[in-house]
Amino acid sequence: MSQTLLYLSMTGLGATMDSMTATANNLANGSTTAYKAQQPVFRAQALIGQGRNDRADVAAAEQSANFSQGPVQRTGGNLDVAIKGPGWITVQAADGTPALTRNGALSISATGMLETSNGQPVLGQNAVPITLPPLQSVSIGEDGTVSGVPMGQDPSSVTALNRIMLANPPAASLQRRADGLFQTNAPLAADGNVQLQVGALEGSNTDPVGLMVDMIQNTRMFQMQTELMHTESNLQGQNTPLSIT
Repeated sequence: MSQTLLYLSMTGLGATMDSMTATANNLANGSTTAYKAQQPVFRAQALIGQGRNDRADVAAAEQSANFSQGPVQRTGGNLDVAIKGPGWITVQAADGTPALTRNGALSISATGMLETSNGQPVLGQNAVPITLPPLQSVSIGEDGTVSGVPMGQDPSSVTALNRIMLANPPAASLQRRADGLFQTNAPLAADGNVQLQVGALEGSNTDPVGLMVDMIQNTRMFQMQTELMHTESNLQGQNTPLSIT
């Protein structure tokens, strides 16, 4: 019974630490453009082996996310876009693969590439990064069309240059990558129904007050579990304190 109690406390302690890590990360991204709050999913995992058939481990099996839309704030920037409702901007990740983001704080690099504030190239037609010629002015339409006036031409000579690849894969198919972008295991294709709000940015969908409450609850749970472990250790007559890693 004593070993079972210690084991249960340790597995619960690990799950609590995973939850605290996710909460701390959400708090740190409270001002990150279009950030989607982490929601760790815990799952019981049976342990296989002699004398362990009645035991199970508790671990964060995956990292889900809260895909609700964050608050939208008008900026007036001609390259700032917020997605209306569900949908994603397709970008090229550092490893060269397509990835998804709702970060619509866009800019044009020195080489003419349209990219996010994190430096990820925005993909356009045929899933190729959008590279623009030297322009006098540039604008983005609600459907993602990038237009501009080439240098040296009449200001009224607005030309459609490319179109941002806007996608809307099923939410259940999305997984957060280590770089903060999302990827999908479903076929990735442009969705003409996804629309943009130009001159605005989506904020983080985290709830600071709720996160602080979660952190307090997790801290109390952590303390309770460690105290239970030390109490059980003392009851067994162990003089050496348990080492928790």
